[in-house]
Amino acid sequence: MGDYPWRVQLLYATCLCLALLLFFLPLPTGWVVIGCVLTLLVSGYKGWRTLRYTKQIRHVSPYLDALEQQLETLPERLRRRLPVILVTGNATAGYFAEQQNQHVVVTGKSIWIAVPDVSELSLTADALSGRWPEMAGRIGVLFTLMPEHFDSQASLTGYLQTFRQSWADASKTCGYTLPGYLAVNAKLGEQTNVPQWFWWNEQGSGIRLLDDCQTSLMSWSHQGDEKQRCQRQHLTVVLETLQQWLDKHVLQVLSDTQQPVPQWIPGAVACLNVNHSGVSDNCWRSYLRDITTLSLPVTLASAQTMSLPERLVEQMPVYCPMSGKKRAICHALIFSSLFAAIAMAASAYNNSRLLQNISGDLQAYNRIPMNSYDDKLDSLNVLKVDRALLDKYYRQGEPARLGVGLYIGSRLIAPLDIAIKSYQPPPPPPPPPPPVEEAPKVVRLDSMSLFDTGKSALKTGSTKVLVDALINIKAKPGWLILVSGHTDITGDPQRNQLLSLARAESVRDWMIETSDIDKTCFAIQGYGATQPIADNTTAEGKAANRRVEISLVPEASACQSVQQQQTLQQN
Repeated sequence: MGDYPWRVQLLYATCLCLALLLFFLPLPTGWVVIGCVLTLLVSGYKGWRTLRYTKQIRHVSPYLDALEQQLETLPERLRRRLPVILVTGNATAGYFAEQQNQHVVVTGKSIWIAVPDVSELSLTADALSGRWPEMAGRIGVLFTLMPEHFDSQASLTGYLQTFRQSWADASKTCGYTLPGYLAVNAKLGEQTNVPQWFWWNEQGSGIRLLDDCQTSLMSWSHQGDEKQRCQRQHLTVVLETLQQWLDKHVLQVLSDTQQPVPQWIPGAVACLNVNHSGVSDNCWRSYLRDITTLSLPVTLASAQTMSLPERLVEQMPVYCPMSGKKRAICHALIFSSLFAAIAMAASAYNNSRLLQNISGDLQAYNRIPMNSYDDKLDSLNVLKVDRALLDKYYRQGEPARLGVGLYIGSRLIAPLDIAIKSYQPPPPPPPPPPPVEEAPKVVRLDSMSLFDTGKSALKTGSTKVLVDALINIKAKPGWLILVSGHTDITGDPQRNQLLSLARAESVRDWMIETSDIDKTCFAIQGYGATQPIADNTTAEGKAANRRVEISLVPEASACQSVQQQQTLQQN
């Protein structure tokens, strides 16, 4: 993790994903909800992993506190130039046994930090990068190995693969491939007064002493007296055999290309002749005995001080990785670029769909003939909805899913207006025909039921007949109530005419007195026998001709007062 702002970066990436789902991607609502839930779950899980990893780093803080105290005693120039070596492996404790802190050693050429558990290599490297970002690029790994502690090749292979995975994780955390070195602590023969470091690198330059002159092993084996030369030649055979064993059983496992983990190829391999306890029949001694038939002397383990191989790491390469904050800025720019690209692609797709939908509505409207009034009106309503939507976008601004400079809805307003204005409504229905007024009914009254023979005065029992006639005749403005009297041909025509007129007048007077109809609504006429409705030669015909008829006749001045009639005449 180092000084990389994971939480801020995670929050920023989560917000970008949610913005894409909510505002840009053309997905149904259900899929948007599912995408948001999955994004929050993944973000929460990643945040939980980050928090748990932060808690795991805290237990290495005491080592770093001790390192900080020792760094304060060094000049700032050295603090920024000294390489930092993480010492791990099963022989780590022997290099820090005499140190008061037992975890950190600061020498004039490098800073050594003990990591006894190889699984904590990544945590320690991450904690160092986070607390001292200037150390980035100057961190290396020294893998210490005691082959006598493994009784089988399978256990050794498992331990080597664990280290390889931890080293790969540490390299990933630091942002570059951590340079590595292998230090083998093995019993090679009799001990000399001054322990010697032997080393070789990957270029195959041969085994040399790790001293100022880098003396070759062959030259060193021929120096000294006869006893020393014998011991050194024996040591030479054992060292060469150890080199073969390491190439076959250690380095080949660490650099196997069949594994998914990156190869670990040490910059150099160092070997120290030490006397320590181990498994009696371990894999290294078995290999030595099978190859050379030599056996190492059995000696008691002694407390031996092992010096750190400072010369081995003098040429360690220094990297200049990008700082965590700069990497975070670069990642944020990448996230922003991806967000912008996806948002623009989604916006282009959404605008294309908007154009297709409205263009389809316009084409459907134009295909409908104008005389298909119902279908045309339905299609017109669809165009009006589209126009209202575009007007809303014009007034309030287009939504984000159509924005980012790709909105094309304004181009569709003019074609929609033209189509809407071209609509021709159906012609109005023809006006209804004027109501035909019912022709006024003619009420015929039998004269014999109203009058005595030759008389014009109403009989006493004639009221019921007149009431029924009054119900059927309703006065109204513009209609004149005409009461006409008729007789048969019996008698004098002149006298019959006067009798018919008198009878009509009697009926009129009764209707005026009985109802509230004004006098101006009435007119009387006596026709005598001039308008028969039946044959006067028979008795039945003469009875039918003796009658009083009441009818309505159109008259503009009917049912008006005298004053109204005078005003009408003046006008």
